[in-house]
Amino acid sequence: MRSEYYKKIEKYLYHLYEPEVLVEEVRDYYISRMNISKTTWLKGQNSMDNQVAKLLDSNHLKEIKRWLEFLKETLAFFKEEKPRFYGFIRLKYLKKRSDEDIQSVMNLSKKKFKELRNEVIGSIYVRAILYGIVKKR
Repeated sequence: MRSEYYKKIEKYLYHLYEPEVLVEEVRDYYISRMNISKTTWLKGQNSMDNQVAKLLDSNHLKEIKRWLEFLKETLAFFKEEKPRFYGFIRLKYLKKRSDEDIQSVMNLSKKKFKELRNEVIGSIYVRAILYGIVKKR
C-alpha cells in the first residue's frame, strides 16, 4: 500500500463524523487560489466567481463523500465480522484515545499495536480496492 493512501485513510477515519473539517480544507484550498484584482476579473482567470464554481463542482468534495460513506459501511462490517478491528478504530480514530491507553485497554504490546494498526488500515485499503474507490496500479 502506498503511504499516501495510508495517510488518507487515517485522516478520513479521524474525521469520519466531522466531515466539515475535511470540507473546510477543500474550501480553504480554493480560497487561497483566488486572485482578486480587476485584471483577473476582466480576464476571468482565478476570479472569485471561478473559484466558487470550481468549489461547488469539486472532485475533492465528491471524493470525501465517497470515502466517508465507504468508511461508515466498512465500520459496520467490522462491527459484525471483525470486532477487534472495530474496537481499535473506535478507540483510536473515533474516541481519539492515546496509543498507550489503547494498548492498555486492548492488552497489546507496542509491537502488536503497530501490527494491528497496519492490519486494520491494510484491510480497509483492500476493501477500497474491491469497492473501486482506490485504483490498483
